[in-house]
Amino acid sequence: MHDFTFWLYFVTLAILLTYIVLGFLVAFEGVLAMSGSRFAIKWIRKQFSLEGFLWASKISYPFFIVVYFLFEQIPYFLGFEDDLTTFCMSDMMMKIYEDEYKL
Repeated sequence: MHDFTFWLYFVTLAILLTYIVLGFLVAFEGVLAMSGSRFAIKWIRKQFSLEGFLWASKISYPFFIVVYFLFEQIPYFLGFEDDLTTFCMSDMMMKIYEDEYKL
């Protein structure tokens, strides 16, 4: 029974850490794309289809909020940035997939 418990904890921890790492990666690139980074837009278009990125951004939405707070709001309120990028997922999708995104 102890061997089964070890593997259960191991698999659970591996899934949780993978979710955290991939969630922050997708959120970081998404927030960069919100800001208009051409590199982030090219990377997202290379890695994901529209449906795939929509799915990944829904799954990692809590990470989007954390990354947006860390990389957009804190520098703005500390005076390092002149303007604050608005947090809008649909605008981000339209920037990335402007030729495929239909309203």
